Amino acid sequence: MKTYKREFAIIIALFWAGFCVWGVYDAQALRVAEFITWPCLALAASAFGLDAIAKQFGGR
Repeated sequence: MKTYKREFAIIIALFWAGFCVWGVYDAQALRVAEFITWPCLALAASAFGLDAIAKQFGGR
């Protein structure tokens, strides 16, 4: 069964990176990128971590 953990993490990371790049041109976008840094990185790390745990234990 596909859970799309890695794909979700990649989308979140790209969303955050987009705000960082946009922040070069717009100061308000940079402030938004700074505000969402921890939530985005935490969600991406937990999604990759859950994927690694699922692979190690085989979904038990």
